[in-house]
Amino acid sequence: ITMKELTFNEMESVSGGFNLVSAATGFASFVANSAAGFTSFALTSGLAFASFVGDSAIEFGKFLLGQANWESVVSTGQENWANFVSTAGNSWNTFVNNAATDWNSFLEQAAS
Repeated sequence: ITMKELTFNEMESVSGGFNLVSAATGFASFVANSAAGFTSFALTSGLAFASFVGDSAIEFGKFLLGQANWESVVSTGQENWANFVSTAGNSWNTFVNNAATDWNSFLEQAAS
């Protein structure tokens, strides 16, 4: 008994409506977009954290030199931390929303 070698179109039919080409390209697109989105999140959050550290360190330096009081150091640190948390949170939400949209696109392409 010899088995028939299926053509690409026959394989798609056997797969139960799963479009192999669209699934592969859709998944590759999802991975690429997610990697780019996560990189953007990491860079945005990293820059915001660096800004928090830098601005807070400058204000602490002013305190050590007698150019600022402790309350100013604390309020600057709190404001910078709040800015970091807001920036990182917004960036993360954008990444997650885009990844979810890309995943849904992949699923739709795979099923068509």
